[in-house]
Amino acid sequence: MKSLFFRRFSPVLFAAIVISALPLSARNIGAPNNIEERLDRGEVVVGMQEDGPTKFVTGSVVINEPPDKVWPIMVNPFEFRGKISPRMKEVEVVKDQADLSILKVTLDVILIPHFTYVVESRYENGERVDFRRVGGTLKDFRGSWQMSPKHNGTQTELTYAMYIDPGFPVPQWIIREGVKSELPKTLLALRKRVNAVYHRSEAPEAHTILAAMIHRATVATHRAASAIAATAVAETE
Repeated sequence: MKSLFFRRFSPVLFAAIVISALPLSARNIGAPNNIEERLDRGEVVVGMQEDGPTKFVTGSVVINEPPDKVWPIMVNPFEFRGKISPRMKEVEVVKDQADLSILKVTLDVILIPHFTYVVESRYENGERVDFRRVGGTLKDFRGSWQMSPKHNGTQTELTYAMYIDPGFPVPQWIIREGVKSELPKTLLALRKRVNAVYHRSEAPEAHTILAAMIHRATVATHRAASAIAATAVAETE
């Protein structure tokens, strides 16, 4: 019965579903001379990073906001739920500290209703997040988010690195290919969400965690400034 299930459930699809529902320092391998050009054109650059025997899939993207504006959206799991990652259905906060969280996440996955994993994340200075699996279905899951300012701090270069072992006998290269195919979708959805909050006046999620509140005031300040500017323009017309 178990072998029949795994034949029917594509490991590539499994990896794609997991990566698309997860709320990473790495450089990408290949074509180093044009990576910056591709990022500046708005592309997601996908590559690999090796840490001993472990191979992480990486993805980098440029977001047109400074890091302190990206951070409160990027680290808030409730922004991912239903927006950035539609398959993420439930988030339970098990532990909530400014530098540490433990979250129980439930996904709606094809053939596996209510797929659940538990992830521990550590937050550093509004710049980096390191996460790892501490419970649930996955055998091994770890990685990081890394932000760095770009173009004199007006933009953010965001790099995401991830390794996953689902716990059944599938070659790692198949899992990595599934992740590579889905990773850009997650990063582009995150960029779109940041843009919506700051440029289309969509409200950020009220429900958040302590780590996201380090720069949460930045969002409120920006929205207040935008409202004042709009009022001033209206009064002059």
